[in-house]
Amino acid sequence: MNNIANFLNDFSLLILAISAIIVAIIKLYKNTKKEIDTLPKKIKNQVNIDDSIISKMEDLKEFLNADRVQVYDFHNGGHYANGRSALKTSCSYEVIRTGVSHKQNYLQSIPLSCLSRFVSKLMNDGFLEVRNLEEIKDEMPSTYQLKKEMEINSFYDVILNNKNGEPIGFLAVQYLKNKYNITEKNKQEVLKLKFFVEEQLEKLMK
Repeated sequence: MNNIANFLNDFSLLILAISAIIVAIIKLYKNTKKEIDTLPKKIKNQVNIDDSIISKMEDLKEFLNADRVQVYDFHNGGHYANGRSALKTSCSYEVIRTGVSHKQNYLQSIPLSCLSRFVSKLMNDGFLEVRNLEEIKDEMPSTYQLKKEMEINSFYDVILNNKNGEPIGFLAVQYLKNKYNITEKNKQEVLKLKFFVEEQLEKLMK
């Protein structure tokens, strides 16, 4: 009798386990199908927002006579062995003047630890204005080297925040060949793009 009871008990547990697996598979299928069904809508939304951001960046580039305008996102690049988040930044949007090289593909997953002073300055002040790259050679050697490799002579970067005021990236206006043209009045135009990009990126979170 005990053997029969044990058999029935084990059989019941097996049935429950199989049932749980089946439920999990069905749930996974439904979630996957839902994701597939909404993917075209997400792609269309993403493309439309990307296009609007690029268009506004082009307008600002021409208005400021800049050589390159970029948008960077902060993101998690995995974790270190101790569990600490390996925060990074990547260039997600870029527009350039004719004759200026693209750098977007090169500027992916840069560890924030490599640009700690630069990022700290952006977060504390909300912007970083450098009229001559040599100004930051000693204070921010890593940032200086990165900007130097990009052939930047002067730049104006502003922090990007989400609706809660938390930093999510930054907007970069760069001058390589043309004369630096970020006057106090022109800074308002940079802010307009900053607010527009923040608004558009927020839409992608929905």
